[in-house]
Amino acid sequence: MNRSTKILITLVIAGTLVAIVAFMLVSNKREVEAKVYHPDVNTAVVVQVDTVKSDRFDVRSTFTGSFSPNREVTIGSETSGKVVNVNVQEGSRVSAGQLIAQLDDRLVQAQLQSAEANYDRAVNTLNRYQQGISGVTKLQLDNAKTDILTSQAQIEQLKTQIRQYTISAPFGGIITSRNFELGAIVSPGMQLATLIDISAVKLEISVPEKSIAQFSIGQTIDISTDVYPGVVFKGKVDMVGSKADASHNFQIKILVSNPESAIKSGMYGTVVLDNMASGEALTIPRTALLGSAVKPQVYVVEGGVSKLRDIQTGSGNETRIQITGGLQKGEVVISGGLVNLNDGTKVSIAD
Repeated sequence: MNRSTKILITLVIAGTLVAIVAFMLVSNKREVEAKVYHPDVNTAVVVQVDTVKSDRFDVRSTFTGSFSPNREVTIGSETSGKVVNVNVQEGSRVSAGQLIAQLDDRLVQAQLQSAEANYDRAVNTLNRYQQGISGVTKLQLDNAKTDILTSQAQIEQLKTQIRQYTISAPFGGIITSRNFELGAIVSPGMQLATLIDISAVKLEISVPEKSIAQFSIGQTIDISTDVYPGVVFKGKVDMVGSKADASHNFQIKILVSNPESAIKSGMYGTVVLDNMASGEALTIPRTALLGSAVKPQVYVVEGGVSKLRDIQTGSGNETRIQITGGLQKGEVVISGGLVNLNDGTKVSIAD
């Protein structure tokens, strides 16, 4: 078999393979297209509708945030030393002043004993000088008094150092983390534990500028949680933000008494402000709303077909949305059966 014949056979085989692959791809495409749903443009889609109406509209403002501890602190060491006593575990409830950890202070205690002995000796020396005043110079008296003052200062300094070896809780609360063990060597500034106080908690919410006037310092607020359905917690507005974030939202902090520690840090809470009347307003049901908050849309029934329309919205409550532009009173919007709709789809209104 010569070279030309081999090339010809190779080309024939390659062409055959390409043809087979192309045939398979076309067949697969036809199968996929056959399985894709294609709505019948001549068949009307059954929908539920609602009429744009003008009525008294009461806004129900809902704000959700998370609870944080009333107080939280990271407990650290002020000095270096070896941990010789551990008095807490993660989750321990502690009272103010309770021991967290004890460092080895034996060397400093020995130094304190020596300083106290020097103080006693200086006091005795001054007493002797004062009793035998005729044979004592003024310089000796001054030196004796200086020795007493020096010993006193050294004693106070050592007592302060000894207190640093005892690490205590600054307030009552719960230890949420512990980062040391018995025998560990700690250094100044080392974070040993985290202590939180949830006898009261703060609900932190973000409020848009149009709603900020609804909050004031000292205002009593009802708060609900998903964890305790039906239970209403009473809170007081503790802080109203004076500077908006990049989204023009203001931070509000609401202080909630929590003596039984029922509310945990990180839980969600919801504030609902009712009866914020806005008077007469055009409204549609929430179920009719499409798109995003930036570009809200609805389907309007015109001549038996659905027409997609851009609208402008205002406030809302649980069931209805205020319309500020894009719709007129009496127009019919589609509120149910939206799944199979497109712009221009024939519709049939359900009874």
